Amino acid sequence: MSDPNDKTRLIRRSSGDAGATPTPAPSYRPRDPEETVYGGSAAAGTPDQTRIIRRDDPAAKAAPPADDKTVLVRRSSSSVAGVVSPAEDLPEGPVVGWLVVVEGPGRGKSVTLGYGMNTIGREPGNRACLPFGDMQISRTKHATLTYDPRGRKFFIQHGESTNLTYVGESPVLAPLELKSGELIRLGDTTVLKFIPLCGDDFNWD
Repeated sequence: MSDPNDKTRLIRRSSGDAGATPTPAPSYRPRDPEETVYGGSAAAGTPDQTRIIRRDDPAAKAAPPADDKTVLVRRSSSSVAGVVSPAEDLPEGPVVGWLVVVEGPGRGKSVTLGYGMNTIGREPGNRACLPFGDMQISRTKHATLTYDPRGRKFFIQHGESTNLTYVGESPVLAPLELKSGELIRLGDTTVLKFIPLCGDDFNWD
């Protein structure tokens, strides 16, 4: 028999405690599920603001599913407003010839030539780009090699560099017609061999 003067209170034990005595259900009646509170006592007047969100709640529809996966799509530089890749500034068209590096850095490499004017330099903005390490080649427009589709001829002229361009051993001081197999010297040690595809015997027209 319990002592009526005993002041011992019943302490609710967590569900993990062995032999826990079930706690009687609360005497208050839960309100609408939209207003049901968790983590606090409604009777104490300090309810937690957590609430149930119904499935038909517009806010729930706006939120993505928990297992929804976001896919990152890498956009090309041309898709970004105001950004243009170097290749987009270059003329388009079929290959009309090649410049092959036969001496200097990049020996054995080649660059293609197209219709119209082909600027030669170290940076990617040049149509004939020579990024092989010869720092005496200008970054842009060291020289320009041009294919004339009407006359089916190639010409080379010096560009904006203070360092000269040579065909054979002669400096290019004015536009000069190029012949197949001629050597173009520029920069410190770079020598390019000119290999035409188009000419008197063939043209893409």
